[in-house]
Amino acid sequence: MSKLKTQPCPECGGEMRYEKHADEVSYQGHTRKLKTLGWWCSKCGESILEGAALHATEKAFLELKAEIDGVLGPDEVAAARERLGLSQRRAGAILGGGPRAFQKYEAGSQAVSVPMSRLLTLLANDPKRLQELPGAPKAAKRG
Repeated sequence: MSKLKTQPCPECGGEMRYEKHADEVSYQGHTRKLKTLGWWCSKCGESILEGAALHATEKAFLELKAEIDGVLGPDEVAAARERLGLSQRRAGAILGGGPRAFQKYEAGSQAVSVPMSRLLTLLANDPKRLQELPGAPKAAKRG
């Protein structure tokens, strides 16, 4: 079944069209432009996003926020975690945030905090320091 091409706007009653549209996300006076597929009202400008389009917009916002706040973005969090040789669940247990924290950080559905970003940066630059943390895997002894 194909998606309807028009529907009434819940804000003004005008006609909404399902189409790709120029959009932007903004944070603290900074903006990032993107093309977004969703429902757009030609009368009042209201939009309704769902599914993949909503997720992409949220991720674009968190990437902009990370850039402005000077913290790691989703891809950088994943790279740091992988450099440490940890699964998402294990990273959450050792570094904090809980079992799903790193899944959310890396998916772009939750921003990483400044302290977590700094910790990941330090550990990624010197992975052997990870073993100093409680619950972390210990390096194999050579002998």
